[in-house]
Formats: sequence, structure tokens, C-alpha cells
Amino acid sequence: MARYAYMLLDEHETDVSRQALQLDHIGGFERIFIDRLNRGAVNNPPSRPQRERLLSILRPDDLIFAGAADRLCDHLRDFLELWHQIEALGAHLVILEEGIDSRSQAGRQSIQVLESFARLEFSYHSQRKKAGIRAARQDGRRIGRPPAAVPADFRSICQSWARGEISGRDAAGQSGLGSTSFYKKAAELGFSSPRRKKQS
Repeated sequence: MARYAYMLLDEHETDVSRQALQLDHIGGFERIFIDRLNRGAVNNPPSRPQRERLLSILRPDDLIFAGAADRLCDHLRDFLELWHQIEALGAHLVILEEGIDSRSQAGRQSIQVLESFARLEFSYHSQRKKAGIRAARQDGRRIGRPPAAVPADFRSICQSWARGEISGRDAAGQSGLGSTSFYKKAAELGFSSPRRKKQS
């Protein structure tokens, strides 16, 4: 059984003593993994290379210690996903500030409560989203992507295509649409692909 510690430093934080003090009285760590918070990419989740490295070496009954939940994960879903990975490996997690220890029944119950709240939050947001869609439809607002715009001479382009004068690819190019959008719009106007001439 190995004991590991994990720390997460803020983007401009250089001193690890605050988190180290929380973990110092535990001691006996095989290794301490430290990541630095980097929020450069707004739409991308912050990378945690050292946390991933820690997960890659975990063995059954190993222990991970963290000073606080926000020094281990970004949000509740991230915490639960991490916990499920640790649990699947047969390892354990101890978070000092929140008093969570997965080796104890109380610790496991605390995690179960968090899972319940995560399901509740997901259900709440799902219901709000569905209600918003229903309300938008009742108001006559369109849901999803706006319809693709077509040029003024779109009908004549379709006629040329339907007569076999131009290919579907050329017709789509002239109309400024993707192939799928062109065929869909042409079908809505009653145009269909030209019949192939039988070879004699």
C-alpha cells in the first residue's frame, strides 16, 4: 500500500507551504504530485498532467491525500469522475478539509450524498432546458440552427441540376451550400436528381 499526496497551485502561486501544512502531519508519502492551475483556454478544461500520472500508477489499497476538494478537482462532476476512477482501481481517497475518507463508511456515505446532488442538479437543468424549448416553440421561435440561406437564383440552379446540365456538386457550389443542404432545399422545392440515361 502506497501513500500519495496531491497539490494544486493557483496560476501565480509559488509557495506550497499552505497546502503542505495540511498534509505535513500525515507524512510518509511515497510521492507528492503537484499541478499548476492554468486557465488560458476558456473553453477547454484545465490540464492536470500530474493528477493523470498519479492515477496511472495507482494500485489496489493505495491512498491519495489532498488538502481540500478545490485543490483536487474543478467542480462536482470532475470530483465524481475522479472518484470513480480511483474506486475502479481499488484505491482510496482522503480529503482533509472536508473530512472525506473513502475507507470509512461515513466517507463513502458523503460521496453518495454528493452523487445524489449531482443527479439532482442534472435533472434540474435538464427539466429547465426542456421547459425553455417548449416555451420557445409555443412562442413560434425556431430551435436549433437557423435555416441555410439560398441565393435569389436558387430555383434556376435547381432547374439546371434537375435537367442534368450541371452536377449536384456544381449546383451546391453555385448556391453556396453544402451538398446535404443543397439536396434538402432542392427537394423542398420539388426538384429531384436527373434520371440517368440508359446506355444502349
